[in-house]
Amino acid sequence: MKILSVLCSLLVFGASSTELDWWETSVIYQVYPRSFKDSNGDGVGDINGIIEKLDYIKALGVDAIWIQPVYRSPMVDMGYDPISMKEIDPLFGTMEDMENLIQAAHERKLKVVMDFVPNHVSDQSEWFKRSVNRDGPYTDYFVWHDGKRINDSYRTEPNNWVGWFEKSAWKWNEKRQQYYYRLFKDEQPDLNVRNPAVQAELEDVLRFWLDMGVDGFRVDAIPILFEAAHLEDEPVTNDVMGISNTFFKRIHIYTQDQPENLDILHRWRQVLDEYKFKDGITRLLSVEDTFGPKKLIPYFGNETFPAAHIPFNFGLINFYYTMNATKLDSVIHDFLDVVPKNRLPNWLTDSHDRVRTSSRMGADAVNAFMMMNLILPGSACVYYGSEIGLEDSLIRDDQKTDKASNALTFTRDRSRGPMPWDDTKNGGFTTNKTPWLPLSTKYWTTNVKSQLHEANSHLKIFKRLMTLRKTVAVKYGDLETHVVNTWTYLFTRKASNDTVAVVINLGSESEAICSEESNFGLPETMFVHTGSLNSGFKIGDEVRIISSNGHSCTELRPKAGLVLTTYPTSAAMVWSPVSWLLILGMGVLTLR
Repeated sequence: MKILSVLCSLLVFGASSTELDWWETSVIYQVYPRSFKDSNGDGVGDINGIIEKLDYIKALGVDAIWIQPVYRSPMVDMGYDPISMKEIDPLFGTMEDMENLIQAAHERKLKVVMDFVPNHVSDQSEWFKRSVNRDGPYTDYFVWHDGKRINDSYRTEPNNWVGWFEKSAWKWNEKRQQYYYRLFKDEQPDLNVRNPAVQAELEDVLRFWLDMGVDGFRVDAIPILFEAAHLEDEPVTNDVMGISNTFFKRIHIYTQDQPENLDILHRWRQVLDEYKFKDGITRLLSVEDTFGPKKLIPYFGNETFPAAHIPFNFGLINFYYTMNATKLDSVIHDFLDVVPKNRLPNWLTDSHDRVRTSSRMGADAVNAFMMMNLILPGSACVYYGSEIGLEDSLIRDDQKTDKASNALTFTRDRSRGPMPWDDTKNGGFTTNKTPWLPLSTKYWTTNVKSQLHEANSHLKIFKRLMTLRKTVAVKYGDLETHVVNTWTYLFTRKASNDTVAVVINLGSESEAICSEESNFGLPETMFVHTGSLNSGFKIGDEVRIISSNGHSCTELRPKAGLVLTTYPTSAAMVWSPVSWLLILGMGVLTLR
């Protein structure tokens, strides 16, 4: 049994609470614009399509929308190769459309978070074109090098650095007669972020969008922002079992996690805090680093050196059906146990770069993993479509658009299929004959409209969990985690006498939800608040947590999940009596 104290100041009736800022327990809804809603019939989602569906997003109960790149781009990496981060690509609309989206979101009390891509730009950007021509201040906007001269007529790459695509990270430019550094595609040259002029340009991009009213940023690829200035060779290793990709046969001590990454992140945080000082509203700074939980901790900074508010935690995204409850406990605590004091963790189970939960864990597991995502302490990110149990699309080779995945990764197109809104042609996503990617083949049953009308559905479960998040136990309560048996995992959120328990069967057979060695301090029986679609339980059902007096504890079906409370609830009632008493009695607590 592991116990984590999240916030203990609510344990006594009438006690005051440390007020949490909006982002600390927020749910951020991740919108992939190309796939959300097409408003003009060209087969591609756009800004006006997002505006059209803002009421739907608001009704989910989320706090913010994270909009992935809509910047002007040749789309070699679907917008993560911007020509300009101060312009909107015509594919998505206009700057006026973007202004309307921000305003419409704010009218619905939704925050707007933008993607920020500071590591590289498109080779079609004016910055790169002028740098190739050695045009004044742009000359050193990128990392250029003459290379190693072998003889008078031949030279080679400056060092042994390897790019994501298994070849040298250096690309020769014939016009400039130098190599430029690029970790990803040839068309994505890395910026020379050591250059003060480049730093000023990036800061100007932040201020541009902050002045537009944006509420924060998600910083792309933060660990690779700086490279060591000395350009020495990186150590080579052959200790990567079963992996031939040469990128993973370098120990990236000079191209990842340079100390300057934190320095510039701190400066960006200061820019965002300037805006907070004007009106008291926090602008969110979140970062992406997929290389493990312990590497996330420096991004938090500290009281004298603030950095990111949220370093996104990819632990649950890397969880697969072959892993058991002990592994799940390790994944959760690997992050929880190192998060700094007075900071809360964050969770996500799906993203635009990985296969969806339904592919990693099986379609029946999507509710159980959403229970974890939303009931664990801290903030959560929800990828569009996860709330309806959307499955990956099946993508033929002739339908692929993803040009920026290396040999190790599946085509990311699979998890980027269009959102199905109803059971009409193309799921109501577009009126075009052919959407930019095919929808999941189950769109005619797995869609928003049908799930809104069904008595029980993924969407109904999601909304019920979102309401439960507002209770004292889930928002402020302590966390206890338990490995019940090899395949059964249970955790609780507790505040005073208010307890919420989540139990999940990760296995392929029915499993008991209790352990004979410990009752975890729970009552003998609890009530079903929310059951996964495959659980076989209804709201209000009584389940046995402890075997006693000849009664065996309840069994749970494979890949099923239950959210349990110590008090019975109905479909309409989801707030506990303790939560109501605390809120009414305290009079000082605002639950957002």
